[in-house]
Formats: sequence, structure tokens, C-alpha cells
Amino acid sequence: MIEVVIVSADPSNLSILGSEPDLRVCAIEPNDFEQTVTQVAAYEPNIIIIDDSNEAINVDILSHVCALRCPDAQLLVLLDSDSSPDFNMLKSAGFKVRGYINHDQRPFLAKAVRVINAGESWLPRKLVAEMLDYFLELESNLL
Repeated sequence: MIEVVIVSADPSNLSILGSEPDLRVCAIEPNDFEQTVTQVAAYEPNIIIIDDSNEAINVDILSHVCALRCPDAQLLVLLDSDSSPDFNMLKSAGFKVRGYINHDQRPFLAKAVRVINAGESWLPRKLVAEMLDYFLELESNLL
């Protein structure tokens, strides 16, 4: 059983995963930052899904803190737009996020959870290419 926590005020995100037999899903409505983190950690999730549509919670900071409080959990971010994530988003989250889902990909949310739980990532190929270019440039500057 994959333990999933969704930090979201949108109940439709829970309904997408609710019928999956191998997922045990808990939704947490983000209000107070520390309370949200405490609730997430109490469930000891395998996967933490963070909805970036709530302006009250900073996704980057929540990703960092959840990674510290739940070191065995993997993070997945639900984007509030149809745009694709870029390298700066991944970098701002401290490379803690293993996947991004935009609105067009919501039907694949359960698949993304399983992929990330298996130790892989759910990232667009363009973002992977950006990451490789960034690290190649870093290595070139060190030589």
C-alpha cells in the first residue's frame, strides 16, 4: 500500500486518487504552515502531493520542510497552470521535488504517484535536458 498525503484545498484532487486500490490517500487542507507540516509528518507518507494553487503556503518552503520532517517521502507538485516546470522551479524547491503535474496531466496522477514511489521521477524531458545542461556547465567550470 502506498501512503499518500495531498496538501490541497481542492477536493477534486482527492477524488482522482480515491478509487485506486493500492493507494491510501489522506487530504490535508493547508491553513497554518506548522500545523500542515505536523499533519503531513503524522501520516508518515511515501508520497507527498503539494498543490501550488494555495497562495497561503509557499510550495518551495513546504517542500524543504517536508523533506526534512519526512526524509523517506517523495514529493510531487500539482501545478496551478498548464505551463511546464522549468529548472528554476526545481532548483527553488532545493531539488526535493521528484515530479510535477500540470492540469493536462491530472488524469495521470495515480500513475505519477506509482512511478515516483518506484524511485523514478515524473519530469518533462525538456526539464531533464535543462538539468543535464546545468550540471555539465557546472562540471566544465570546475575543470
